[in-house]
Amino acid sequence: METAEIRDDSDEFQVRNALSRSYYGLFHACHAWLATNNVPFRRRSQHETLIKEIGDRRGREFGKRLEGFWLLRKQADYDRPEFFAAKPFQGDLDKFRLSARGDQGRMAVELDSYVSDIESFMESQ
Repeated sequence: METAEIRDDSDEFQVRNALSRSYYGLFHACHAWLATNNVPFRRRSQHETLIKEIGDRRGREFGKRLEGFWLLRKQADYDRPEFFAAKPFQGDLDKFRLSARGDQGRMAVELDSYVSDIESFMESQ
């Protein structure tokens, strides 16, 4: 997450890349959290199964938020230019940066909750 910086001069590609990298930081934290809860690797190694396990074990709202971040990452990585050109951004890079920073902030808060639990688990071992 710390390396996924969105600067004031970041271009569209850099913003998309930062969103993707932020999601993957959260994905790996969720993967580790599930490991500390004895979830088999096969049920936490793919996006869909990991999201389902988070929803089942941590709560539906956690699963829904994670799924939303995953869909955002997919848009940032794979969607055609429509993602940036369409509403709400309409090609406005400043709006895109601002929105992406907000998304990153929400992912960081989510990540911190998993990291805190993982650290507690590690200390107890």
